[in-house]
Amino acid sequence: MFEFLGCPVAVEPAHMQAVVAVESAGNPFAVGVVGHYLNRQPRNATEALALVQELRSRGINYSVGIAQVNKVNFAAYGLTDANLFDRCANLNAGSRILAACYAQHAAWDRAYSCYYSGNPRTGFSHGYVAKVQRHFNNGTVINVASARTDANTPIQIFPRTIPAKKSGQGGSKTIAKKQSLLARRLSSSLARK
Repeated sequence: MFEFLGCPVAVEPAHMQAVVAVESAGNPFAVGVVGHYLNRQPRNATEALALVQELRSRGINYSVGIAQVNKVNFAAYGLTDANLFDRCANLNAGSRILAACYAQHAAWDRAYSCYYSGNPRTGFSHGYVAKVQRHFNNGTVINVASARTDANTPIQIFPRTIPAKKSGQGGSKTIAKKQSLLARRLSSSLARK
């Protein structure tokens, strides 16, 4: 295993650095909420874990930590509430997911897409693969730091919305997708391992 930020990782560090640059920009307390957005990111592990517990209670799909490991992978890669936001545990889990994607698809671009979506295609159409490759080619160096926001502002979860399509109707509607990221990840072969 190689090392990245002093932590053992299962892939060459440059690949993991590029993924981390896109996924969390080096924020070990980052929480990504599928189909929703947050007004701010957690500042510490306690705040991040409280947010995860709220998301879990509401049945919302999410990814956590510096490597943005999705909740469907927690058990398979040894992540629990106790270590979700531990930099090394999260990086190791993320690197093992990326290594499994590479072993399955034998090309880094398809492995990046697999990491993003659980399949070798979606990451291309959403621009994810291009972003990771850009960071990889530029040799991005990650500086790990927590988010800088006002700790007194409570974290709020908002559904992503798009403008209403019919003229004359104000407001917005919630985005409806054919297949959610969770559904794609659950149906991927990596989730069955």
